[in-house]
Amino acid sequence: MKDTIDININEHQLTLLPMGGVFHGATETLFITDTHFGKDVTFRKHSIPVPSGSTFATISKIKSLVQLTSAKQLVILGDMFHAPSSMSKEITDTIDEFTTHDCPQLTISLVPGNHDQNLPNFPRHWKIRQLESTTTWGGLVLSHFPLNSNEKIGPVLCGHIHPAVHVGSHTDRLKLPCFLHRKNHLVLPAIGDFTGTKVIHRRSGDRIWLLAEQQVIPWRN
Repeated sequence: MKDTIDININEHQLTLLPMGGVFHGATETLFITDTHFGKDVTFRKHSIPVPSGSTFATISKIKSLVQLTSAKQLVILGDMFHAPSSMSKEITDTIDEFTTHDCPQLTISLVPGNHDQNLPNFPRHWKIRQLESTTTWGGLVLSHFPLNSNEKIGPVLCGHIHPAVHVGSHTDRLKLPCFLHRKNHLVLPAIGDFTGTKVIHRRSGDRIWLLAEQQVIPWRN
C-alpha cells in the first residue's frame, strides 16, 4: 500500500497507515485509537467556542483507511467518545451513517478507555462489540493504556498517550504525531481530528514513525 510502512513485532506483521491506523493482515483488522467523537460538542456546551465538524472529519479518515486496507474488522483502542455530553443527535447521526450505510459490512469493537466511562448504551443497530479492558486479538494484546512493561506479554497495541515529537531546530520546529514502539508496546497516535498530543522523549531502543503529509516516515533523529 502506498505511503505505508510494514513492520514486524515479535513475528507479527503490521502495517502503519497514514492518518494513524494500524492494519493487521492476518486478522484483516484495522486498529485505531482516541477518536474522541463529539469533543467539539462538549466544548461548546461549556461555552468554549470551537469549530464544529471534527467528528465528520475523523469518520472520513476512518472510511479512507477501511477502503485502503479492505479491512473486515475495526477495533477502536479506547476513547471513542469524549464524554457523555458528546453524544448529541448530530454526532450519533454521523455514526449511524458510518455504521449502517458507509461500512455496513464492517465488524466494530471497542476496547474501553478512560473517556468511555459512564457513556449511555450505544444503539443496538451500531453493532459495536464491547471488549475487555485488556484482551487478546490474533496473538496481539489490546489495551487503551500502556501496560506494565516488565510483564512478558505482547506485543501490546494501545493508545491514550497521543504521542508526538518535535522535529527541526529549537528556533524552527514542528510538532508531529507519531507511532511509538517502546519495548513490547506499539502506541498509536490519536486519530481524532480534534485531539491534543503529548511530546515524548526518545529512549534507547525506541522506534518512531512520523505522520506527515499523509505519509508514514521513519524518524532518524
